[in-house]
Amino acid sequence: MKALGIDYGTKKIGIAVSSENGELAFPYGVYENDEKFLDTLEAIFTKEKISEVVIGKSLNFKRIPNKIMSDINALKLKIEHKHSLPVFLIDETFTTKEAERIQGKHKKIDASAAALILSTHLDQKKN
Repeated sequence: MKALGIDYGTKKIGIAVSSENGELAFPYGVYENDEKFLDTLEAIFTKEKISEVVIGKSLNFKRIPNKIMSDINALKLKIEHKHSLPVFLIDETFTTKEAERIQGKHKKIDASAAALILSTHLDQKKN
């Protein structure tokens, strides 16, 4: 069972994919948030044989959804309806900062943040 993690941003979207057994999360790529993204995502679903999706839930410091949450919820609904995949929302607070702390800043940091989001979900499923 492979899972896919998404770190959603207004300009860039980080993607991570789990190992075949769903135990480890790996950065996969960073994509422009444009009209081609859904086609790219669909190709990844097919190529990687994805069975579930995890999207980072964007909350502010008061734990209130940020403005971007409406876009995240819209993406969640599109995936659920078009692909009939389960989609989970996981708190993504500080994932990019944590990825930078671990690896330093780099061009693919959003994919690393997606891997942290996905890893959190995978760990929760184990427990």
